[in-house]
Amino acid sequence: MKKNIAVFGTGYVGLVTAAGLADIGHNVTAVDIDQRKIKELKKGYLPFYEPGLKKIVKSALTTNKINFTTDSDETVSKNELIIIAVGTPEMSDGRADLSQVRRVFDCITDNMVQKKTIVIKSTVPPGTVDKLREEYAAELDVTNSDIIFCPEFLREGSAVHDFYHPERLVIGCNNLDAAKIVDDIYYPVARKMDVPVLKCSTVSAEMIKYGSNVMLASRLAIINELAEFSEVVGGDIRDVAIGMGLDSRIGKNYMKAGPGFGGSCFEKDIKGIAKAADYHGVNLGLVNEILVSNEHQLVRPAMRLERALGSLKSKNIAVLGLAFKSDTDDVRNSAAFNVVEYLIEKGAKVKVHDPQAEYNFIKDFKKKGYTCADTADDAVKKADAIIILTNWKEYEKITPEFLNNLMKGRVIVDTRNMLDEHSFRDCGFTIYGTGLKELKPYKRNNNCKDLVNAAIVTV
Repeated sequence: MKKNIAVFGTGYVGLVTAAGLADIGHNVTAVDIDQRKIKELKKGYLPFYEPGLKKIVKSALTTNKINFTTDSDETVSKNELIIIAVGTPEMSDGRADLSQVRRVFDCITDNMVQKKTIVIKSTVPPGTVDKLREEYAAELDVTNSDIIFCPEFLREGSAVHDFYHPERLVIGCNNLDAAKIVDDIYYPVARKMDVPVLKCSTVSAEMIKYGSNVMLASRLAIINELAEFSEVVGGDIRDVAIGMGLDSRIGKNYMKAGPGFGGSCFEKDIKGIAKAADYHGVNLGLVNEILVSNEHQLVRPAMRLERALGSLKSKNIAVLGLAFKSDTDDVRNSAAFNVVEYLIEKGAKVKVHDPQAEYNFIKDFKKKGYTCADTADDAVKKADAIIILTNWKEYEKITPEFLNNLMKGRVIVDTRNMLDEHSFRDCGFTIYGTGLKELKPYKRNNNCKDLVNAAIVTV
């Protein structure tokens, strides 16, 4: 059954949700207070980069299945199902800021003339939905409206894929009839694929969202710590991860070592649940240590390079990758901030490149002392060393011969283990992978054509 659905918020979660629901046949109105953003969305221009999203937004606009507006009052009055997907950013003390969620609730209750099903997708601390029920009890009782917490599990860079291929659907509610409404709207992508549907209390659903992010972040923190130890004793973290992952109790996901985790969710949600636990007198000591561990990992690539070169002063360093992961332009909590800041403070001359995230990096990183390159070729030209931070596919194409013709030095810190370290070693490069033993060259060789028959790749 097709529904008239309103989605408040056009960020990563809101826009993907709105476009996806429109694509499977619902009539969707997406609301945002940012007039400029709404104006651009009406033309099919997206406020961020997400593979595959532009296509389904334009398709939904063409079929009139989606409408973008800033008129929240009219939107509430005309739609029976309202999804809240606004931000819950971290406040200065680490707590989740729920002001945007409350503003949407004020708008909803001010304009309710009939029963509404309200679905919260914004990440909120456990107990939030129950508090909202209490605070807005009088308004909700008039129409017997329901509040549901239905957490999202969309990963940036693969959010569109995740919408159409969910692993589970979690519906936190006190009313099974309301839960069925949510179940029904996702039918084309969830029920037809026999996706598990868990119906539970709203508090349990809120805990599931926080707990999932804490668990994933902890796996990354552990594998990164093991990677650092592996470098010292001469192991290969790739083999370690495979061997550990073959244990069915552990599994292989989120076992790739790298330059620390970033993005908008993990750090914010770890602080959020820890603060919520403090409020209730519970100390999540292990959870808090995840961020302590990760802070060290975020700057470690620059420290490794400094040890390799002896000094960073006046060295030309190319930093490839600014987004916290590939296939997104999101730089929030990216290792690039820590690495570039460290390099600048140590006197290095830094040139950065990213195929999608340079604008956002420049906007958020106000320090002077670095320049942006239009291409990876330009970034590595005459560089004494390179640090690869983001696993963009175009960086995988880098060959020893390509760098041999451009670089001045021969040192590479490959935090994502993207390059074939042995071929680079054979061509005279010193390469540092994450969780791998340092590979020094057999000998300095300025022309590696005799050793590697690779075509020159323009990145």
